[in-house]
Amino acid sequence: MHHIKTFSWILFLLGCSSRYADAKQADPTIRNCGDPQNIYLPPTATNTSERLAALRAEMEKNGYMAYIVPSEDEHLSEYVAPRDKKRVWITGFTGSSGLAAVTTTKAAVWTDGRYFLQAEQQLDCNWILMKIGEPGVISVEEWISQELQRSEVVAASPFVFSIESWLLYDSYFAKSGHMFNQSIPDLIDGIWEDRPPVSGTKIFQLPIEYAGKTWESKISDVRMRMGDYDADYLLLTKLEENCWLFNLRGDEISGTPIFTSYTLVGRSGGIALYLNTTRFGLSPDLSDYLNPEDCEIRGVCVETKELEFVRNDLLNLSSSSKVWMSSESTTYGMYSAIPLERQIQNESPVKVPKAVKNDVEVQGMKQAHIYDAVALCEYLYWLEQNVPSGIVDEISGAEKLKSLRLAQPKSKGLSFGSISAVGPNAAVIHYGTSPKTNRNLTVNEIYLVDSGGQYYEGTTDVTRTLHFGTPTAFEIVSNTSLINRIFRTYFLILYKNSHFFNPQEAYTRVLMGMINIETAIFPSTLDGNDIDILARQHLYDVGLDFRHSTGHGIGHYLSIHEYPPGIGRAQAEGYPLQPGMFTSNEPGYYEEGKFGIRLENIVTVEKANTKYNFGEYDYLKMTPVTLVPFQKKLIDIDLLSNKQLNYLNDYHARVLEEVGKEANAQRKEELYQWLADVTTPVIRNGSSKATPVFIVFIFSLYLSTIRQF
Repeated sequence: MHHIKTFSWILFLLGCSSRYADAKQADPTIRNCGDPQNIYLPPTATNTSERLAALRAEMEKNGYMAYIVPSEDEHLSEYVAPRDKKRVWITGFTGSSGLAAVTTTKAAVWTDGRYFLQAEQQLDCNWILMKIGEPGVISVEEWISQELQRSEVVAASPFVFSIESWLLYDSYFAKSGHMFNQSIPDLIDGIWEDRPPVSGTKIFQLPIEYAGKTWESKISDVRMRMGDYDADYLLLTKLEENCWLFNLRGDEISGTPIFTSYTLVGRSGGIALYLNTTRFGLSPDLSDYLNPEDCEIRGVCVETKELEFVRNDLLNLSSSSKVWMSSESTTYGMYSAIPLERQIQNESPVKVPKAVKNDVEVQGMKQAHIYDAVALCEYLYWLEQNVPSGIVDEISGAEKLKSLRLAQPKSKGLSFGSISAVGPNAAVIHYGTSPKTNRNLTVNEIYLVDSGGQYYEGTTDVTRTLHFGTPTAFEIVSNTSLINRIFRTYFLILYKNSHFFNPQEAYTRVLMGMINIETAIFPSTLDGNDIDILARQHLYDVGLDFRHSTGHGIGHYLSIHEYPPGIGRAQAEGYPLQPGMFTSNEPGYYEEGKFGIRLENIVTVEKANTKYNFGEYDYLKMTPVTLVPFQKKLIDIDLLSNKQLNYLNDYHARVLEEVGKEANAQRKEELYQWLADVTTPVIRNGSSKATPVFIVFIFSLYLSTIRQF
């Protein structure tokens, strides 16, 4: 026994030594800027030296000592057209969230935990990475103030900052002894020589059988809200809001069916829709749609104008008129066109109504996820057949999934570019597949796929994590040394309950958090931040966490990110969840350099039937509309409570019942059989129950059997 203990310690020390040696080796996927004489940049990094030199030359001409470049466009969009990705161009960092600041000698980028790894892979050594939320990381305004002398000028374009954010910067810089100037035009416009052209080819109607409500009735609702605030005009600048209001869609941004536009609504009449008329040119049908025969009588005639006229029209409004502008979604450039005393600054009257889906939209969202599940399940089945042969990589996998989605009869395209990530790439939360980082799918590494589709019925977004071999408690990285593998295997035998490097336990704890959200009943007074702890509880139990929100709202044939619905993010705070809202439920865990796990369902908020009604308010629940099976081989059943296990079995029974029905309708018999195989119930010591849904599962399985004879 003494010899066994001695050998154990020897292996332990050797393993520690090996891991220390491995840690000292440079990670080839991220930059190393520590030694100026020995800089290392991965192939994914962009050389920004010439771009920064050009910007600094323009700054010098204008007397600017610092320049701020945010991610947003002139409509404060999260997802922007290629020609409007100015922060991406100047930094080389392609994450959707980020803020850049450039002085005459330094440059820095601020981003959140979703993008820390991605930024390290894409930035060159001209840039300092400021990791928001990490200890010691200061804000952009604090950093600039430290870098500049008093009375020096900071500048930015006023057309890419909200009213609220611009005024905050202006106030801060004034107190710190600096001037914050409007740069018109934006300096980036003058130096971006190979800037992409304006995109988009069409604007089209979303039929009423999918929208559920006419645009005229939406205008009427908006005007009632305007009356509550005594507003004469309402300016809408958010692209999704304009599209939703008129039941129109476009194709200017990949994955998001919107078009560049502004809307100016008069309370007593007069509606102007500003768009790129010279590019699109309204068809006679669309013109008639926006100007029905009796529109003058009802005050709903819509005049279409060029985008460039909107600010001038604001300047020419009556000096007595009051204009409602959303403080969070209107740019400072538009705000400055109307004197403060004539402004009504409140959140957009379209924001929450758009997020609370009507009955037609709710049913459409459910149907869209069934169509989408057929495509994704086909992909998972295809992966099981082909990954062991070594013929699938991240890019070819994403292309296969795209082809399956587009083959769906009701498909209108993808809702975003699929995240197809293997092994250490999956640890990059918003990983972007590229030839430079492409990896083969194997039977030895975890695979994460986050994807979605667009349908007239709705928008989808779903993530699953998979393993195509026999998952072990320790996920071994392919370049791990032999002695380290021996150490980890032996350490596993001695300490089988350790959670370190244990993707199976992490997967299960992520799944448990997802199930917690989908089995919770909570009062209607709570917002999404209040229930976030439920998704993280089982990760917290063992000292784990993830650096992103648990959920985001989702649009109806619009953007995959829609606020205020959400779970665990600032945009959700103060907005109680309501029946008809949809949000993602996507906890995760990411082991840097090894693997990443995320599971994502879209859920709809519904009223719960409770035995009692304390407080005389409604109680709510979240019901998944995403119906895609979880890979049971990655689940440690012993960690699940009976309630969680029963929920898992009931969920899989729903998958077979609803997705299986659609698979059969599309004559996909092999897919149906695969669904029947992967959704069989998990039984542990009799804890699984025979619910009515489970009985449906047994009956469906019986029907699938007799069909073969």
